[in-house]
Amino acid sequence: MRVLVVDDVDINRYMLKAHLEYAAQYIDEAADGFAALGLFKQHRYDAVLLDIEMPGLDGYGALAGMRKWELEQQLPRTLILAVTSSDFPEDGQRILDAGASAYLAKPLKQKELLKALQLLQPAGPAPHPMASLFPKMFTYAGIMLDELETSDEPEAASRKLHQLRGMMAVYGFVDFAEHLKQVHTAMQRDGMPKKTVFDQLRKELHDLKTATA
Repeated sequence: MRVLVVDDVDINRYMLKAHLEYAAQYIDEAADGFAALGLFKQHRYDAVLLDIEMPGLDGYGALAGMRKWELEQQLPRTLILAVTSSDFPEDGQRILDAGASAYLAKPLKQKELLKALQLLQPAGPAPHPMASLFPKMFTYAGIMLDELETSDEPEAASRKLHQLRGMMAVYGFVDFAEHLKQVHTAMQRDGMPKKTVFDQLRKELHDLKTATA
């Protein structure tokens, strides 16, 4: 099968491709909705994994464009699985109303993904891909925290904090992702966090890295 993976965070795309290692023969990837829509018009995909919250053309916009293209070309509906970090049931219904075949909540588990793709896991135990990705993910998260602390552009900082939260949720660190959500909410209300906030986030990140080493 051929799958299109769409996410604005490169390490998230890497993780999704690792989940699909034993299921998909061809995997294309896009970092934003515009690129995803372009690829969708060039190739016929068996499935699309589409992140909903992206800068520029978000998942809703890309989804609308894909369904419009199918109608114009009189093509059968592609299996489009939306991926979201939202905790609100009404957001799930909005995603379905926008044309998604189904939606998957972060942190995304390989078993749930393969089930949604109506596939069976390969015979015998397969190595879990997440452990090998942890070192790169923790390095990337540390860099993002450094960039956040030195940022003087609130809008860019807000976007990066949202990306960091989504990445940590994808990898299953839900408590840390929830803390990032609280920091994000406070930042939108009160402005850039103080140094002590970043120091605490770095300590939590270090503790997670140590616990998973």
